[in-house]
Amino acid sequence: SNRYTQRKRPDVHDSFLYSYAGSSFDTLEEAQKACLANIKCNGITQEPYNSGRYTQRKGPDVHDWSPTGETSWTVCDEPEPEPEPEPEPEPEVEGSTWCRHENSFLYSYAGASFSTLEEAQEACLANANCNGITQEPYNSGRYTQRKGPDVHDWSPTGETSWT
Repeated sequence: SNRYTQRKRPDVHDSFLYSYAGSSFDTLEEAQKACLANIKCNGITQEPYNSGRYTQRKGPDVHDWSPTGETSWTVCDEPEPEPEPEPEPEPEVEGSTWCRHENSFLYSYAGASFSTLEEAQEACLANANCNGITQEPYNSGRYTQRKGPDVHDWSPTGETSWT
């Protein structure tokens, strides 16, 4: 049931989606749960001018010019499956959809760190304990494998994560 949190796009600050699609909620988690169950809902927009309420929105496009400082979330699209000649192909970075999360981190290291995102993604896909990558700007920009699985969107050090 954490699919939404793990698969969401980065918080898109100063953004909104058009048209209400249902009720609004006090917490992001409640809004995500309702949105996943609502066929009309394609994302969530938080309204700072409305007590910070989380609103279900039809979208589907995210508009990145909110004049009121709204923040929006959408579920990352699942990649279309491509026919493979082999029954169980090895995971490849190219075939995986990674979602970038600005100002976020995942708890707990899960393995070695790397100087490139590509190396970290390849290692993470091969590591059963790895659920994402967090880049550490305070550590020469190293890409670290993380256990997570939850993405915490309040990094005090400006980290960026990928899931």
